[in-house]
Parts: sequence; structure tokens; C-alpha cells
Amino acid sequence: MTSEQALRQAQRLHLAGEAAAAEAAYRALLGDEAVGVAAGHWLGFLLLQQERLADAYALLSRAVASDGSHAEWHFNLGLASARLHRGDEAIAAMRTAIELDPSRYCYWTHLGALLTQAGHDGEAEHALRQAVSLDPQCPDAYYLLRDALLPQQRYAEARRSNAQGVLAEPPGKMTPIAVAQAWCELGRGDQARAMAESWLAQQPDHPVALHMLAAFGKGDMPPGCSDAYVGQAFNAAAAGFDQALTRLRYHGPQWVADCLARLAIAPASRTVLDLGCGTGLIGAVLRPYARRLDGVDLSEGMLEQARAKQLFDNLHQADMLDHLRLGLRGYDLISCLDTLPYLGTLDGLFDLCASSLSPGGLLLFCTEMLEDDPGDYRLHHSGRYRHHPGYLDRLLAGNWRVLTRERLPVRDEAGCPVMGEFVCARRGAAEG
Repeated sequence: MTSEQALRQAQRLHLAGEAAAAEAAYRALLGDEAVGVAAGHWLGFLLLQQERLADAYALLSRAVASDGSHAEWHFNLGLASARLHRGDEAIAAMRTAIELDPSRYCYWTHLGALLTQAGHDGEAEHALRQAVSLDPQCPDAYYLLRDALLPQQRYAEARRSNAQGVLAEPPGKMTPIAVAQAWCELGRGDQARAMAESWLAQQPDHPVALHMLAAFGKGDMPPGCSDAYVGQAFNAAAAGFDQALTRLRYHGPQWVADCLARLAIAPASRTVLDLGCGTGLIGAVLRPYARRLDGVDLSEGMLEQARAKQLFDNLHQADMLDHLRLGLRGYDLISCLDTLPYLGTLDGLFDLCASSLSPGGLLLFCTEMLEDDPGDYRLHHSGRYRHHPGYLDRLLAGNWRVLTRERLPVRDEAGCPVMGEFVCARRGAAEG
């Protein structure tokens, strides 16, 4: 067997997953004058696959030092360098790989990711746009481009790039709603509506499909999410809800904690109602201040999660407006966080909250902000309502004295902040 044949045999063992045999075969060739350098590279690559990083880096470095003509060798050295947190060396190796072979999509995506990690966002953007031009049907470059645009606060472009990534995913990988929302982000609402209509043709009157069809711009905008939609959507999301909001960087609990700390409310001093209490994320912040803590939510799945936390004195499965219409009185604090995005018109809710609070009682709430529309509110293609600051001005003008009103990100969508308003208001304009 010639040296070249022995190297090919070692590579066949490698490809077949016979790692130990391949390693032995490569090592036997390291001193070979004809193929020793190549054997060293492929042994380094095998060790890289096994996360034996220090040895892999040493072998790959020696290989490219001996023969720097192979783009793939520089690329593999770049991978090893990156995993060893040798960022500058990894970038240099990827650049050399691209100089030798600029046609490889994965070279550009890896370079772009490394440049983003190093804070070189403009260079990363260039690399990732090159990758997109090489393979417009591969989603990775779009997501990495989004990540390069986010630090530059180019949020509209980042959302579009994320949407392009979603649409480039293989059929069936993304949910139909995610695909339709991506179409909306790219201004292709007709295709989003067609998806929802196809869903309804298969499952007539499905509450989620009906709601999303309205969110995608079909027909008149409803005044709020239907009970059927809220119940079904949140029952399905309940088990992983807390983790999902952590990923979305939901700001509500921290804002409530900061707000109540500034007010210096005494421990266990307030009767508190948490509207749309969900799994108890806000309830956990309210509990230390509550003499009694009541929670209301429409979703039984969410209430099951809340019960397990043992935060609430009472939990009620009900529409929050219907619950308030029971004529409950005497609350010192009502919290309504990440709930108003599921209501369009808010007039009735504010009136009922005012009636349910004791004089001087506090209302804490947040909205997602509507800035590019003259209306009071709009149903966004996310399926959530956004409210205009002017609408809140009118709602707060009568029964309320605003103590705190802050414009902050409520959460992220595709890594981009969704701006909202967080408000703490005291019932009664004359109350101190």
C-alpha cells in the first residue's frame, strides 16, 4: 500500500466513525515524507471533533505552517482557535481560508460570527451579506446577520433579516404562525392571510387561526383577544412559559420590584389583586408586600403553574373584566403586567380598576407602545395589541395621579426590543 492509499484508508475509517482506528492510522503516517503533513491535519481535525482541543490546535497549526495552500486546513484551525477562545487567531485563520477559497458559504458565516463576537459589527455584516449572496436559501447567515445588526440598534433591518431566516428554514421546521409573521414582517401580508385562511378551511372556527387572521389584517380589528384564543394559546404555552419569558428578556418583574422599592411600601401591608397573573412571575414580586394576594387568569394551565408556586391566597379562573364586574372593592394595589397587550380598548378596564381600588390605591400596568399609527390601539401581527401614548394620556386624565411612567423595552422579538410604557398610578387625582 502506498502512502497516499494509506492516508485514504485512514480517511475512510474516519468517515465511517471508527475514530480509534482512524487515529492510529493517521499517527502511523505522521513521519511519512509524502503524506505526513496531511495526516497531521486530518488527525487534528479528528481530535477537534472529539473536543481534544489543545492537541487538535497544535496539530492543525503545524499543518498550516508546513503547507498553507489549503483553505479547509485554515478553516479547521480557525474552528479550533475559536473553541480555545483565541479569537484573533480564529479570525485570521478564517480570513486566510476565504482568501484561498471565497466561494465557501460556511467560511463567511463563521467569520461573520467571530467578528460579531469580537465587536466588529460592520465587518461582520459584510461577511454575512457575502454568505447570503452565496446561498440565499440557507437560514444561518440571516440569523447571524440579525445578531450583527442588533448591537448597531438597526432593529428594523434585524427583524427583516430574522424573518428571511425563518422563511429559508426547511418546510415544517417552523410553526405556520412563525412563517406567517415572517411574511408580515417582510410586507407580504397576503401570504400570511392565506396561511390563516388555509388553517381555518381545515379547522373551521379555530380560535387561534381566527385571531391570527385578524392580526394579519383580514376584516375588522376586534376590540380584544377572545377568551377562546387566550385560553387555548396560554394553556399550550403554560409549561414552558417562565423559561420563554426569560429568553425574551421580559422586563415586567424587575420593573415592579424597582417601583415598589421606590415607594417604600411596608411588608405584608397591602391587599393585592394580580390581573392576568399567569404563572406567578409578578406574583412572586408582589408577595412580600401583600397581606392578601389574589390572582385571576383565564388559562387553567397557567393557574396550575401558579398554584404550584404557592404564592397566592386565592386564584380564580375568569376573564379579568368579568371578575372585576363582580363588584370587588377595597384592594390597595392592582397589578396588570403583560396583560393589556391582549386587550384593545382599555376604557372599561380602567374604570373597573378605579372602582375596585380603595382611595389612594395603586394600579401598576404596562403596554406595548404604538408609535406609527394615529389610532388608540392596533392589533400587531405578533397577535398582541399596541397602545398609543395619547390613548393612555386620556385614560389617566380622570381618576388617576401618575406616580411613575417610563418608556422601556417590555420584551424582545427576534432579539429586538419591543418598546412599551410602564405606569404606576394612584387612584384619585387629589390623593397624595
